Amino acid sequence: MKRAAPVKPFALAATSVLAAPALLAVAGVVLVVGAIVGWEPLWSEPQLNLAEAAALNDRGTIQRLIASGADPNARAPVRAPILKSHDIVVTPLEAAVGTRTPTTIEFLLTRGARMDSHERAVMFCLAMKDEAREIIDFLEKAATQPQADCEHVATPW
Repeated sequence: MKRAAPVKPFALAATSVLAAPALLAVAGVVLVVGAIVGWEPLWSEPQLNLAEAAALNDRGTIQRLIASGADPNARAPVRAPILKSHDIVVTPLEAAVGTRTPTTIEFLLTRGARMDSHERAVMFCLAMKDEAREIIDFLEKAATQPQADCEHVATPW
């Protein structure tokens, strides 16, 4: 019976040195091609809708979604726990009340969101419930009519 020739340590080291860059190159190509086609192998980031982006004060995503045709006045679901412990359906302006600053509201208004008297009343009552003083001040400054009686306004939370 013949014995297999022993593997020489130099040959094994040389093979490893040559194989490692090739494997890294293959992994790099897979990652680049995956990124091009939309596959994100290193992280899992859920896609946000406009209301969720507003609730998170993510103006970059808001801008991208509106530029791609999203309606800044459409109601959309906001997943738990972004605003509440359960899913809710709100407009982006209503969701922006959750940021507790008027920045996102102003951003949405300059990009086509409409704040009619009903929307203003809902937002005012949401801000009152959340004690969001900056939102209340912003809405009071821009008000052309008396503020709503919140007992008669249905709010999403």
